[in-house]
Amino acid sequence: MRTIQFGSIYHMPWLEYRHALPDGRVCLRLKTGRNDFSRVAARVTSNYAIPTFFQNADEYEMAVAYRDEWHDFYEVVFEPRDRRVKYLFVLQSDELTFKLDALGLHPGADAFEDVSEAFAFAYAYPAEAMPEWARGCVGYQIFPDRFRREGGDEAGLEPWNSDRVQNEFRFGGNLRGILKAVPYLKELGVKMIYSTPLFVSDSSHRYNTFDYFRIDPLLGTEEDLRELCDELHNNGMRIVMDGVFNHSGIQFPPFVDAREKGESSEYRDWFFFDDTEACGYQTFGHWPYMPKLNLRNEACAQYFLEVGRYWLERCHIDGWRLDVSPEVWPDFWRRFKKMMREENPDSLMIAECWDDSREWLTQGDMFDSTMHYVLSRNIWNRFCYHKISAEQFDWAVNRAAMLYPQRIQEVLWTFLGSHDTARVRTRAGGDVRMLHAASFFQFTYLGAPIIYYGDELGMEGGDDPYCRFPMRWDNVENNPTHRHYQHLAKIREKTPALRVGSFRTHAVFDDGLYAYLRTAGGQQALCILNTGTEPVRRRVELPGGMAEMAVVHDLYADKSIAVEDGAVSCALDVGEGLILV
Repeated sequence: MRTIQFGSIYHMPWLEYRHALPDGRVCLRLKTGRNDFSRVAARVTSNYAIPTFFQNADEYEMAVAYRDEWHDFYEVVFEPRDRRVKYLFVLQSDELTFKLDALGLHPGADAFEDVSEAFAFAYAYPAEAMPEWARGCVGYQIFPDRFRREGGDEAGLEPWNSDRVQNEFRFGGNLRGILKAVPYLKELGVKMIYSTPLFVSDSSHRYNTFDYFRIDPLLGTEEDLRELCDELHNNGMRIVMDGVFNHSGIQFPPFVDAREKGESSEYRDWFFFDDTEACGYQTFGHWPYMPKLNLRNEACAQYFLEVGRYWLERCHIDGWRLDVSPEVWPDFWRRFKKMMREENPDSLMIAECWDDSREWLTQGDMFDSTMHYVLSRNIWNRFCYHKISAEQFDWAVNRAAMLYPQRIQEVLWTFLGSHDTARVRTRAGGDVRMLHAASFFQFTYLGAPIIYYGDELGMEGGDDPYCRFPMRWDNVENNPTHRHYQHLAKIREKTPALRVGSFRTHAVFDDGLYAYLRTAGGQQALCILNTGTEPVRRRVELPGGMAEMAVVHDLYADKSIAVEDGAVSCALDVGEGLILV
């Protein structure tokens, strides 16, 4: 008889384990030990099914959606007869049956089913739908000073193609340059741009803001931003701006006033003055030039709510990416999201969070999405450092898929690098094949892939500031990496299964070959990727309906592949992949 890992059985009646979908259906999930059970079902009734309760309950078969080295994660999606839901789970292994309710695990098929002890979903309100444009969209991150320079005075600027870079250097990239690049971005397949801060500051990164209501003159004017937003919208694209509301710069007028006047300043409580700190106040990251803001202060909160509203109103931006979001008072984010939805119901609110973001995302009252660092670290570990096997990578991406409901997964920002990290090609030791493999996975996995400017050209650069070299515009033509990114973006746009479909592991092989299935509606896309460092040749059995086909079509190579006995023969070099439909 199989030994059951009872300690692995887990469910919580909230967050990723129980939630409603925008269409009113309900998703239930349950974690068990891997391969412990032959059947798992959810037994569902109404809290008002008086007096019979579970006697006339609905029973829904659950299937393994994700798995890691230790666990199976079961899932079922159903439309409840009543939105006031009570439920429990039935688990079968060999000849044994167990029932799991809110009080724990009970042995026996005849275990008493008490509605008062069942898990409760008091009222399954349909979840708020995500902005449709953000679901699976391809984004592009721009560091304005380093992206493109158009016009303006070149005095005091570093040469654009300099081999030197420091954060105090100014290269002169500006809003007119971004505007000039809109056709390039559209041809690349970009649907949204995200720009690091644009406001007045004395640094090239502008995360130490002095004036939140004014575009830095070195970048342009408010009119330039408005023109850029209009041009993007006219081309079916969106723009998300960077909001730095955890801290300001030391020349921010309220901070200057508070520092000069001390306790008599009306802005004193906008900051955290602290004699135990060397500089006399709390900061972001122990950098004195970025004093931390107190968003629990009502006047301070109102000021930054108005900042958010101003740029939504005046320039019609499409969203905010909020810097250092976990360090900000949570209630402020709830107010900020309410303001955003009132101003623009189609706006997007993105958290910068380097860790598990369930606290911030799953309830739906704060952020829509986050920068998916959990996934990024696993991509680096497999494709760049080769610290984990293909199987371990599969376990990791399955755990990542379990973190959030599907509707959130569709808008998570997946990325290979940013202005805060070394570039992915540099992490991979300069191996462009690994860049191609990592980006292939990024564009065929769950979420919204974000390209860090220049990655599509194979640019290199280490940690800050070396990840911030100016864009190499002289390396666009006949660039195979550029064609690779462009091709992936266009395939994704035409293939709903890749954009908003579910993710399921299909097969993992010791030689590094990794196969996974994306499904949306009636469309399936089987992705087969060589994640290793050596060429691979092998047969891969196809799933379900694909196995019955005479040929399948590889979207990446745009060619047909014969199906023989329900399988295809693969010959993939390092970094190569197939997308079969």
